Amino acid sequence: MSHTPYNGIRILEFSKTLSGRLTGLLFADQGAEVFIERVENFQANEQDEYFDRNKVIVPLGSLQDTSSADIIIVDGETEVEYDSAQIVLRITAALPGDEIYGDLEADCSEDLLNALVGFFTNMATVGKFVGRPVIYTPLPLSSVYAGVNGAIGAASALVDRTRCGKGREVTASRLAGGLSAIGALALVTKGEPEHLVPADLTGLPEGVDPEMAKSVLHEAALDPHKQLLLEQEIIPLNAPYITADNRFAMGIAGVNRRIARRFLKTLDLWDKAMDEGFVDEDPYVPENIKYKGRNLADGGSISFKLNKWLADNIAKGHL
Repeated sequence: MSHTPYNGIRILEFSKTLSGRLTGLLFADQGAEVFIERVENFQANEQDEYFDRNKVIVPLGSLQDTSSADIIIVDGETEVEYDSAQIVLRITAALPGDEIYGDLEADCSEDLLNALVGFFTNMATVGKFVGRPVIYTPLPLSSVYAGVNGAIGAASALVDRTRCGKGREVTASRLAGGLSAIGALALVTKGEPEHLVPADLTGLPEGVDPEMAKSVLHEAALDPHKQLLLEQEIIPLNAPYITADNRFAMGIAGVNRRIARRFLKTLDLWDKAMDEGFVDEDPYVPENIKYKGRNLADGGSISFKLNKWLADNIAKGHL
């Protein structure tokens, strides 16, 4: 049996939310022993088959003794017995102490959360430039991000337990999960040192002439193919491309320097990018501000000229 990161970790999943089930799935896929209860003759649908993958299904009531668990996943304020070495992950709608939304139930409507977060407003990076209408998304983004955040929080608590021998309660808020998905598009800050000023992901890229952009945007608004090309040129490391077998592939590589490095190396573009003038330098070091506009470790601040180079080369049959 191959070694996986969470071999030997025992998790009891009591959550009925998508977020809690996704957290359990992420651990189960990486070797944890995740237990869930099901009534006799439970009829699993397609969604159940996905979320219950790699989990151990036991009869309802079998998990009353929680003493053997490393992690216990529950919804909201559900009471659960646990000791000081165990980790409890609580899936909630809002964070504890939230005076406005604190009364929302853990399993409240996804549409309600989408509306509260702002998924119904124009958070597109390219769409608003070309007059693309705001599109309602049926995707449960708040819950998905909360599930991932919950897995990260619980895993961090496991790591910390190796240091201090103590567990803790971790809260994964669905509302906060949704905000984490679009926070960079609505972020307003002031007073930071120059090298820490976040890139404006909602405006035209640096180096684009606004007057010239008007005609380009007008053409793109009328032609979906030109919209795709424009999106590639504005956010090349996070845009979809047509593959050699005529499918779409989208590598979200611009948000992390290691992912960007692996992405470009996989496409045999890393050395070419270095020759073109790109660098890979820590953007949190003040003196590295001089690399702004060409630093792959700060993908949101790359100039339009170099982004276009990336887009052109990624699209040239490399996928």
